[in-house]
Amino acid sequence: MAELVKKLGLPRQKGFLYFVEEDGTVWKHQGGKKTQVSKTKIAREEGYLYFIDLNGDLAKKANPQQRDPKTNKLYKPGTNVEID
Repeated sequence: MAELVKKLGLPRQKGFLYFVEEDGTVWKHQGGKKTQVSKTKIAREEGYLYFIDLNGDLAKKANPQQRDPKTNKLYKPGTNVEID
C-alpha cells in the first residue's frame, strides 16, 4: 500500500508521463519536452519508489527490487533470497 507524501492535486492529462526527480520536484514529459509541475522539494528516503498516484498526489511505497549496496545483488522483497 502506498503512503501519501504530499498532497498536490495534479490534474493528470492524457499523453503525459509524470515523474519525480532525485531532488523531489515533479515533472511531466511528452515528446522530448519536459515541464516542471511542482517546485516543492522533498527529501527522498532510500528504499522507496516515488510516484504520482491516481488522485494526482505524490506517494511512495517500498521498492520491491531492493539491491544490496555492497554486492549490488537483487533480493526478493523482505528476504535475503537472491533473484537470478
